[in-house]
Formats: sequence, structure tokens, C-alpha cells
Amino acid sequence: MTVTIREAEKADCKRIGEISMLSWQFAYKHILPADYLAAISPEDRAVRFERVLESRSLLLVAEAGETIVGFISGGRCRDSVHSDYDGEVYAIYLDPDHTKRGIGKLLIESLEKQLTAEGMTGVVAWMLVGNEAGYFYEGLGGEKIAEDKLQIDGVSYPEVAYGWKIADR
Repeated sequence: MTVTIREAEKADCKRIGEISMLSWQFAYKHILPADYLAAISPEDRAVRFERVLESRSLLLVAEAGETIVGFISGGRCRDSVHSDYDGEVYAIYLDPDHTKRGIGKLLIESLEKQLTAEGMTGVVAWMLVGNEAGYFYEGLGGEKIAEDKLQIDGVSYPEVAYGWKIADR
């Protein structure tokens, strides 16, 4: 299967919204309440990613054939977690039917290339504790660099930040 990474367009946001919903329901099924996950709307997620495009944040999609199977968004780090990490993965999600095939790594490498072109040298990615994606970030050379809490529907969930230097990979 050949996978192509390209910049997202507004027409892609419907599929990005679907992938966001599916991947949240898959990745967080043992972390977040079932009713919260069931209420996630692909249409609401699509609108969210249309706003990401409008904000000029990086938004890339992975296509297998004619089908979008994953996406990543990122840019300059939104908070000063650690001075060595000036770039950030805001979101990276794959269709659950397309995980563990190297697509996430291709998305990360494409984002890193764009961040490097903008002078950034380190990347941070936040995730909810309990999400198996921690193994993915560790495989990229990521180390836990910070902890925090994320509020979802009035409930506080622990999250962790992984950081890595782009040049180290």
C-alpha cells in the first residue's frame, strides 16, 4: 500500500472529522466515559479542523490510494513546557483500521520537516495517560517531559507530554 502525505484542504475536513471521532472512540474507550465518546460528532470535528486550516496551523493528511487514513496538525509549541521543545504535535490520529503500518511515523516525519524549515528543533506531544500512543512516541525517541491535567466535561484527566529533538532521529 502506497501512502502519500499532503497538505489538507477544506474538502478533506469531513473525512478528518470522521477519523477524529473513530480514533477517539477507539483510543480512549478505556479512559473516557462511553457516553462522552458516543456523543462525539464527526460534523463537529470537521468544523474544528476547518478552523485549524483557517488558523494557518499545519494540517497534513495521509492518503492510501484515494482514501484519507490519517492526519496530523502541529506548529509552534503553545506553552513553555520545556525550552528545548519549540514545536508541537497538536493532534495526530489514524483510522483505527490503518494503525501499526508506519503511517503515523510518516505523518510525524512530514510534520518535522515542515517544523525544521521554520527553524524548530524539538517537538512535544501531549496525550492522555493510558493511551497506548505512548509507545509510539517512545519509539520516536520521545521521553516524558511534563505532566498536567486535562478537563473534559468537568472531569480532570491526567495527561503527559513526550518530547524529542528532531535532529536525534
